[in-house]
Amino acid sequence: MNVSEFTTNLQEELELEVSLHPDTLLNSLEEWDSMAAMIVIGYVGDNFGVILNGEDISKISDVNSLIDRIGREKFD
Repeated sequence: MNVSEFTTNLQEELELEVSLHPDTLLNSLEEWDSMAAMIVIGYVGDNFGVILNGEDISKISDVNSLIDRIGREKFD
């Protein structure tokens, strides 16, 4: 999966009406709440085998930092 596919899929998972980009600040999204964080945790676990926890989520500010936490090597 490349970064563009990841942002599109994540946008769909979170049911966002705005487009996600690598520099999108997650906590600036109107839809960003604890449920959205749980969706991200599940999505990342299912698609990348990376287990995120609450501390990880609190350190992730934007989509780029989420990609960094997953591991850039996992993207095409």
